[in-house]
Amino acid sequence: MRREAEAGNALAMHDLGRMCADGLGQDADQDAAQGWYARALQAFREAEGRAKERKRPYLQYRIGKMYAAGLGTGQDYGTAAGWLAQAAAAGHKFAQYSLGGLYLRGQGVVQDDAEAFRLYGCSAEQGNPYADYELAKMYRDGTGTQKDSGQAGAYFQNAFSGFLHLEEKSGEDRLQYRLGQMLHTGTGTQKDDGAAAAYWERAAELGNIHAQYALGKLWLENGNGNTVQAVRWITKAAEAGNAAAQYTLGKLCLSGEVVEKDAARAVELFISSAGQGNGYAAYRLGRLYLSGEDIPKDEKEAVRWLAFSAGKGNQYAQYALGKLYLSGEDISKNVEKAVCWLEQSAGQGNQYAQYALGKLYLCGKDIPRDKEKAVAYLQAAAEQGNIYAAFLLEHMDAFQNPDLFLAATRLMHRLEKLFREDVQRAAGGSPFHIDRKRRRRLSEKKQAQGHKRDDREPVQQIWP
Repeated sequence: MRREAEAGNALAMHDLGRMCADGLGQDADQDAAQGWYARALQAFREAEGRAKERKRPYLQYRIGKMYAAGLGTGQDYGTAAGWLAQAAAAGHKFAQYSLGGLYLRGQGVVQDDAEAFRLYGCSAEQGNPYADYELAKMYRDGTGTQKDSGQAGAYFQNAFSGFLHLEEKSGEDRLQYRLGQMLHTGTGTQKDDGAAAAYWERAAELGNIHAQYALGKLWLENGNGNTVQAVRWITKAAEAGNAAAQYTLGKLCLSGEVVEKDAARAVELFISSAGQGNGYAAYRLGRLYLSGEDIPKDEKEAVRWLAFSAGKGNQYAQYALGKLYLSGEDISKNVEKAVCWLEQSAGQGNQYAQYALGKLYLCGKDIPRDKEKAVAYLQAAAEQGNIYAAFLLEHMDAFQNPDLFLAATRLMHRLEKLFREDVQRAAGGSPFHIDRKRRRRLSEKKQAQGHKRDDREPVQQIWP
């Protein structure tokens, strides 16, 4: 490949850049990768100037893709859109697909779902399974078109068949990762974790960090495969910069179940993951700094990371931050901020934020009493099984007197404490002796206090 590149082959230059970036055939070297990408970009532009009409759309597409990804140049979506538009107008199906993505995200062009849908359609008609997949999502979600589950299912199936065909010809790791993901989720095909693992393993061996993470996580979750190797794959992906892998490895280091417990390393991994925008890692950091159990307590850092996570839309961080501002124990009390964060969390269906807001509006101590809002929030929480919200709703008439309400609330808190002590005595130190109903209620109380299994990260679909 190097000999070809030195002889002036632009495609070889580009592929050498990717090999250096991914650590294929040598240690990963991002500086060397950008060097080769820059040479490839220059060669593509020179070739495009000399090319006849038949070859220009392909070269315009390659140039546009490099500007969009920032390969060998600064990332420039506007310039990318210009090159891709030329190729798309000439009917290049991959340029149509890439330009559709820019319109969908509003990168370098004015955001336009309908135009994205049109471009994806043009590309799909030419047999591009990537466009089939995007059209399926748009039909599923009603983006740029009307929702149509039948069309969505048909396009997902077309995409899966197309990816299979492409992978058989190329053995490309990104296709292998994508096929594994579709098999794992049952998208466009029957769910099959065994087949998914096989594709992911092939992609992982080729250095695909997303496949490395997905495979390691799957093996840990279903118990299949080698646990040690599963951790190795996750570690390899984390060290290569995969944010989801860093977050997962951080949790493993914190729990000490399959690797040696190392809270300091967990913090480092969470910080690296959060630095890439992972709100779940930021939430974990906030809870760690707030609890002071595994690392020194630091209220300022706790608020900083919780606010970061809450800003990313994490409902648990929003709830925790709201409770912090409301209690005024670890930070200065700020009812306005508390209500703001609790409302955002409640708006995402968080029953504990709904309960907290319902109690606030019912009591009328920190904010003006509003029975209508209180009932709405408490009903929303009770419908999700929140027993404390249901209790307040059942005894609403008894709480017209604010003093009586506060006394009853204190009684509830006292009963909760007695209940926990009773559960501990009945358990004899073992959770297996706890009555199922009591265990459920204790779990609900713990969840309300923020101690639940609160890292509900979504299914990873970080596709290149």
